[in-house]
Amino acid sequence: MDIGKSLRLIKDTRMLSNKDLRSLSGLTAELQHGFQRQQAGRPRYLMQVSVLKDMKFPTPDAKYWQSLLERDVQFRNLVMLAYDFKEKCADIEIKEAEIEDLGKDNNRLSAARIKKLQTQIERERATLIFMKREAEERIREVTDWTEIIREVEPQLKYSKDNPEEHMPESFLLRFASQKQVLDEIGAADMNGAMNIIALGQTASRYWKEQETKREQGGDYGSNMQDV
Repeated sequence: MDIGKSLRLIKDTRMLSNKDLRSLSGLTAELQHGFQRQQAGRPRYLMQVSVLKDMKFPTPDAKYWQSLLERDVQFRNLVMLAYDFKEKCADIEIKEAEIEDLGKDNNRLSAARIKKLQTQIERERATLIFMKREAEERIREVTDWTEIIREVEPQLKYSKDNPEEHMPESFLLRFASQKQVLDEIGAADMNGAMNIIALGQTASRYWKEQETKREQGGDYGSNMQDV
């Protein structure tokens, strides 16, 4: 998105005071950087620490099947986004055809309708830019989940064809861990307490793994940039 162009649009509407416009214009570079660098989707670090919590997914098999689910959700959303994108492009073509048709009438009403349609087209094109940005983030998540799947795949104990085969062991470990936490803290809000503890445990384990990679001279730096 061109922030400068967006600011000119805001200026043309005359809905802001000159003071507010100057303040906003002073943020042009920062707004452009923020749009280009923001991470709209879930960072890889949170995928591994927040989604694949060790307490909730205690085995490689449990993490594997949850990762497959997460990747599938992102891919399905990407497919539906593609349909929305095509529909939005068709909407623009229809409005352009309507403008062409209205252009045959030389009167104020037609001119006003053309102006409205042109504004709608500008909005639709801005929406396409945002949709492209969303698509990039969904592709990144699909790629990240695929890398996580490949990392845990060699550690699988059970079948890759039957999602239920690992459950007796995985859920037994999960429930045992949750019970231990409950016995230790006796929290009234069991779910909230276990969630915080699980996040802390997984974050600690993840950090230790990264420290080990750094000490061994691995690609620690690139890993930390991914998260």
